[in-house]
Amino acid sequence: MTKVDVTELVNRALAHHDEGNNALAEEMFLEALYLLDDKENELYQRIVYGLGMNYSAQGNLDGARQCFEEGRLNAKKANNIKFELGMIRQLIVINRDLEDLTTALLLVEEEILYREKHAPDDWSGFFTLYMEGSKLLEAAGKTKKSKEYAQKALEYKHKMNK
Repeated sequence: MTKVDVTELVNRALAHHDEGNNALAEEMFLEALYLLDDKENELYQRIVYGLGMNYSAQGNLDGARQCFEEGRLNAKKANNIKFELGMIRQLIVINRDLEDLTTALLLVEEEILYREKHAPDDWSGFFTLYMEGSKLLEAAGKTKKSKEYAQKALEYKHKMNK
């Protein structure tokens, strides 16, 4: 099967996922992974991301976390910063949903540092990140730091609206 065929299979899997047919989408994502065993390939990373989102939609949060962890490592090796940031973002959400606030907060801190280095002008990304961090900190009982994060989020929102 060619890369074009795998891409078509992934697109069909995404369509099934969007329609809520998660079981069929999962089968197609897994088949695509089997057919394309090139972890540094951007298409492979899209497949892992799609499978993670699919697992998340099915309530398989541990499976989703494994996908996003693998995807993050593969994206990092391939120097695919956009995908790596997307995977970190999903790991924050999954860990929040699993009520692992400690890990989620560590990932927020890590993403802040990573964004400062690799995407310093992504004000929308910073806004979303600081808002998520503020909510997590509030849930963890760290009210003062939560307010600081909320203030930082507002600063980025102001930059976005300029």
